[in-house]
Amino acid sequence: MVWNSQRFVKAGVLAGVSTEILDNAVTIAEHTLSFRSPGPPILTLGHLGHLTGLSVKYLRGLVARDGEDPYRQFTIRKRPIPGQPPRFRFIAVPEPQLMDLQRWILSEILQHADCHPASVAFAPGSRLRTAAYEHRRAQWLVKIDVRDFFESITEIDVYRVFLARGYQPLTALELARICTRLRDVHREKGSPAPRNWRTRMRAPNSVGAYYSAVMGTLPQGAPTSPMLANLAVKDLDDKLQAIANKVGLRYTRYADDLTFSTTDKTFGRERSVQLVGEVYTTLGLHGLAPNTSKTLIVPPGARKVVLGLLVDGSKPRLTRDFRAKMRMHLHFLLHEDVGPTAHAIHRGFSSVEGLRQHLLGLIAFAGQIDRSFAEECKVKLRSANWP
Repeated sequence: MVWNSQRFVKAGVLAGVSTEILDNAVTIAEHTLSFRSPGPPILTLGHLGHLTGLSVKYLRGLVARDGEDPYRQFTIRKRPIPGQPPRFRFIAVPEPQLMDLQRWILSEILQHADCHPASVAFAPGSRLRTAAYEHRRAQWLVKIDVRDFFESITEIDVYRVFLARGYQPLTALELARICTRLRDVHREKGSPAPRNWRTRMRAPNSVGAYYSAVMGTLPQGAPTSPMLANLAVKDLDDKLQAIANKVGLRYTRYADDLTFSTTDKTFGRERSVQLVGEVYTTLGLHGLAPNTSKTLIVPPGARKVVLGLLVDGSKPRLTRDFRAKMRMHLHFLLHEDVGPTAHAIHRGFSSVEGLRQHLLGLIAFAGQIDRSFAEECKVKLRSANWP
């Protein structure tokens, strides 16, 4: 229901609410609505419960982080690196009630917020093909990966996002808690902790019921996490765009993938190395760290791949390796002596479902570039004898 101050005050008077409380509520609501592309006013946790159909007890338990972890965790195998052991991405999916609540927050509060123009993932209308197209005909290409991107965005960062959307501090804190998760012990060896993830002391004006010595972070798998991450690093995008503009480069960020390119063959390796150093420094100032093993400087003449797509021509294309990989998977899925279960084990997946989701993701990726190839793969995937 669209907010209407007169209707709200009238209903409040009939319910016997004091004029002072009603006036304060209207002031808070109109403050939220004064922001660009505002979300609905949320006055209290009870008001959020009224809007979403959830009990205050359930919401308060989420915010206070009481009870069991409301997330289910599973792993997805990352792209292998030659000479290194298998790597896995940990996905934390919220329970159904929390999933619905986060989807409501995404659609009603976050979906219409303005991301930085260089942010080309997860925002409304964003497409992977569009992100790669920005770097077409690249001669020099610099690619930098942000390490543990989602888990490096803390509940403080998320709190600031909701504060910037016009919500009062307590409401912003409650929304931030609903959208973050306490860190799990299952982390890749060597992964850095987010800035200030443990509070050293309890603030004198903190809300006792909400106090926690451990700070939550964005869970990879929650529907709100991608958009919240985009909004949380908007200032970083500003800084990186300025760095790119200064030396005549194109810049995009697709989640944790930073890409800089130019059609100028004379840009040179020395300037590329200087760019990398400046980007590393800027990431550090924003509490983020690069995955240095994945930084690439690609000169003229070398194959240019952005987000898995070739960008050396006038439009993005699927790589030959990608097509061969998909055909290999489908061959063994349909082979009478192999099938999904044996293939999942052979390829190092923790479950058959993990393999299936991985392949569905690859097909969705291909569909943005080559629909006929994607449809061919989808038909074969469905015809496999899944357990």
